Amino acid sequence: MVSFIQMYGGLSVYRDGDNNNEYYIAAKEKTSPLCDDFDLDYFCSLKNEKVLKLSAKAFLATEQRIPGLGNGVLQDILFTARIHPKRKIADISDDEFKKLYGALKSVLKKMTENNGRDTEKDLFGRSGSYITMFSKNSLLTPCPICGGNKRKENYLGGSIYYCERCQKL
Repeated sequence: MVSFIQMYGGLSVYRDGDNNNEYYIAAKEKTSPLCDDFDLDYFCSLKNEKVLKLSAKAFLATEQRIPGLGNGVLQDILFTARIHPKRKIADISDDEFKKLYGALKSVLKKMTENNGRDTEKDLFGRSGSYITMFSKNSLLTPCPICGGNKRKENYLGGSIYYCERCQKL
């Protein structure tokens, strides 16, 4: 049997209380975006002076602000909200921020219901059945809204995918 881990990942087993990894601890202290307590008020409380200078990508995927939310997941969330990954949080209106919350909740729900993204595999080697709109698998397909070309760039240590027509910077 051959097994491997792509990109960043791992599986560890600890006795209760023995895991002192800072990312794990930070994630455990925050509210999961999949639970009901992660409501609009909670999401809005994450928007403070410290994050206003961050890009939308950095806001969503750094410092375990939102546990489990990484680069691959945020592409479809930002597209659904029509927010460019490099756009600063300070430049996002309150209405757009509410739309971002709605996109986050709806996309994560669809991904969960479909056992993950088509770009990833579970522990048994099965691909998820959520078809990503913006990923390495869909880069060469037209934008599902405007039919335009999708773009891929390196940004903040990973790739970003976006539609330059639908997600204005």
